[in-house]
Amino acid sequence: MFNLVGFKDQFDYLIQHYLNRNLHSSIIFHGPKGIGKKTFINKFVSEIISIDYKNESFLHHINLYKNNSHPNIKILERLIDQKNKKIKNNITIEQIRSINKFIKESPSINNLPKIIIIDSVDDLNINSANSFLKNLEEPSSNTFIFLISNHLSSLLPTIRSRCLKLKFNNHNYENYKKIINEQIKNISDDETNFLFDLTYGSPGISISLYEENILEIFEQTLNSLSVGYIDENCIELAEFTSKFDNDKFKSYLLLLKSILVIIKKIKNDNNVINSLISDRLKKLVNLSSILTSKNIIDRFDFLSNNEKDIFTYNLDKKLFMLKFLVS
Repeated sequence: MFNLVGFKDQFDYLIQHYLNRNLHSSIIFHGPKGIGKKTFINKFVSEIISIDYKNESFLHHINLYKNNSHPNIKILERLIDQKNKKIKNNITIEQIRSINKFIKESPSINNLPKIIIIDSVDDLNINSANSFLKNLEEPSSNTFIFLISNHLSSLLPTIRSRCLKLKFNNHNYENYKKIINEQIKNISDDETNFLFDLTYGSPGISISLYEENILEIFEQTLNSLSVGYIDENCIELAEFTSKFDNDKFKSYLLLLKSILVIIKKIKNDNNVINSLISDRLKKLVNLSSILTSKNIIDRFDFLSNNEKDIFTYNLDKKLFMLKFLVS
């Protein structure tokens, strides 16, 4: 029903505790972005349903869950802003209030627990996080809250302290390749190797980069990074990427960060290049000799410190890119 690759130990641990009726009421599933935390939860929730519904009604419950219409299960994600038709930057306090109400209501299906999934808890702002906190402080019986986090350290300490934390690491190459081959038909081994090195084994990020054709500007990006001043290539790259919607631009920023991290590792230890399985990424050796350590760090810091503002305040993406390229 939901195909899960890897993470067997975590899955067996949770199932055993659920069967023993001592599963923690609030769990943070944390680890790098795009490695399958939501897929894991989907599989876990389907297993919970199957424990009580082994007949034909199981498929009915699964279909309701897939469509986010199951009366006992609520999934919170960022909504689309009806004014500009773009995905909002945060999960709103109104969404949290709807969850607070859902928790207080009697369950629609008595022999199935209530389940709340927030994907991701990183998207709560300070107001929605504080509003949500009460649910962790006063857990309701037979109610489970599953929180997905890509950046555990960014969460409020009060949220972290009240949850069981379950860590997920990057996939090994075998599992990664299996997932990619299932999701991207006819992808070549060379492309698979390139994406594995570039994303540190994150299938979700790899699929985004591949499907959004961001890898087509990989070479142009390397050329722009190597110049150190604004030339026609840099202007062309900035203009091209400025037309990306927010989600595609976020994927491109992930590409930039990955490039910078790999360059810095090569600069610190040239043997790192031997661990790369993609010939295409070995071109970064030349770039590592051009850029100074300070320049690499400054550019990475620029992305980290300003990335959120560009989406919060709808800043000019072209200007952002030009500032990045000369930082």
